[in-house]
Amino acid sequence: MRHIPNLKDLTAAELESILAKAAEIKANTQDFKYLLQGESLAMIFQKTSTRTRVSFEVAMTELGGHGIYIDWDTSNFVLSGIEYETEYLSRNVSCIMARLLHHSDLIKIIAGSQVPVINGCCERFHPCQALTDVLTMSEYRDISSTHLVYVGVQNNVSNSLSILCDKLGLKLTLATPEVSDDDESSDSDVQKIINSSSWVSHTTDPTDAVQSADFVYTDTWIDMQYFNDPAHEKEKQAKLEQMMPYQINKELLKGLSCKIMHDMPIHDGYEITPDMVCDPRAIIFQQAENRLHAQKGLLWWVYQQAGHFS
Repeated sequence: MRHIPNLKDLTAAELESILAKAAEIKANTQDFKYLLQGESLAMIFQKTSTRTRVSFEVAMTELGGHGIYIDWDTSNFVLSGIEYETEYLSRNVSCIMARLLHHSDLIKIIAGSQVPVINGCCERFHPCQALTDVLTMSEYRDISSTHLVYVGVQNNVSNSLSILCDKLGLKLTLATPEVSDDDESSDSDVQKIINSSSWVSHTTDPTDAVQSADFVYTDTWIDMQYFNDPAHEKEKQAKLEQMMPYQINKELLKGLSCKIMHDMPIHDGYEITPDMVCDPRAIIFQQAENRLHAQKGLLWWVYQQAGHFS
């Protein structure tokens, strides 16, 4: 049984097998409609969600299984020890996916679970999104000769992309402001990758970075739980001032043939302008659709590792 708190413990071969199976299932959906027959996935949500919930629930349904939505705030996870609730839950289902505010809560869920646990997103890692992103890019280019430029803020998505690109040999440039060690998404292992990897590098100059990019990727500058929070307004305005030079807009990408990516949700006029979302170079909605297919590949791998099938 293997858990997926991040992508650190997976080998390049294992990651490649997940991506290959995701592509295979996407191309031959009907061949896998009984793959997870009789299996149930508990989906725990502390954070709001569109793509994570839809993609995992539909993935389980199309693979013959069942997804159970659990809202953290209306469950007894808010009343009892996380490990206790998790051990009970894991005696009823064959896998758990958790989308959480705090990585520390994910560790507690893993400690209490008798079944595999998948990190559906936390403040430090988003492994499901990174797998989706590489799957999407592989539909356009051989990733071994691809240059991905991530423009914006270093966060859970850029952390997972750094881990994945380093393992797979995919050139990644992080074009972001400098970050401090006390940032909530900061991870020492990821920082070591950025500092020493042959494949991952950092610059504070987005204009220079995008000139050789095959794909330019951005993400929301402000975490969704803070975006509409009046108590966070001062920090929000400070962040916007800092980040405007990193906006994906017509001027930044003028004359470039790169594909435009965004993992959604989109905040128009912040990290990307509306015309770039609809630009012919944008593959944002195909990228979002691929969450479903990447989830299927990941579920196949997790259940295989748990011994449910060969």
